Amino acid sequence: MSKNKFNNHYSNLESSEQTKKYVKEMYEMADKTERRSTLAFAAIAAPIAIIFVLTLVQMVSFSVNLAKGNANSREVQVVSNNAASSKNSTTEPNQADTSNELNDKIYAYLKDGKNRTASLEKATKLNKGSDKGLSTIFVAQILRDNGYDINNSVINTNKLVDELEKAGWEKVSDYNQLKPGDVCFTSNSKSGAPSHTYIFMDWVKEGKTDYANIVDNQVSEYDDTYHKRI
Repeated sequence: MSKNKFNNHYSNLESSEQTKKYVKEMYEMADKTERRSTLAFAAIAAPIAIIFVLTLVQMVSFSVNLAKGNANSREVQVVSNNAASSKNSTTEPNQADTSNELNDKIYAYLKDGKNRTASLEKATKLNKGSDKGLSTIFVAQILRDNGYDINNSVINTNKLVDELEKAGWEKVSDYNQLKPGDVCFTSNSKSGAPSHTYIFMDWVKEGKTDYANIVDNQVSEYDDTYHKRI
């Protein structure tokens, strides 16, 4: 008997207008809650997605720029003396070497670490003890230490290129023509001047031109004036 009364009461409650109103309001509240949850998720997800996309773009950009930088490092200019004698305006006997003889002399000289250190120390002294902007002074000092006359005032890449070209050295853009002892310049900087200069020694692996052994002033980066370069 109690059970029947309960069932009848529940049936009457379910069919009343007031109950229907409450049910409708509950559904509306549920819908609103769902929409709020969706909006909240979108508000959180959208910034995360934007950050992810921006990060991805930056990573791709860095990789592309890095690859481009490595490629540009191969674009060397070689001021080679293979088209001229190493003689210039002076007539001192130690400057009467042929081009090949000067290259061979420079190569043999730089194979000895003590010689490289001696030239670097002289160049640093000329640069008032600083290792900044030393690449040209170092290469010019190597030339002087091998009997080639070049003024101490040559302290930047543009001036070094001019001095060598005036003396009849040939500019070569094909790195496949590099010879041990050649003076090399990297691709031009924004100012128009070559950004770096060094002495080419040889290829790390014979027949492959991807890595070269060179001599320059970048001791802090490579721990030695003689090191490998792309």
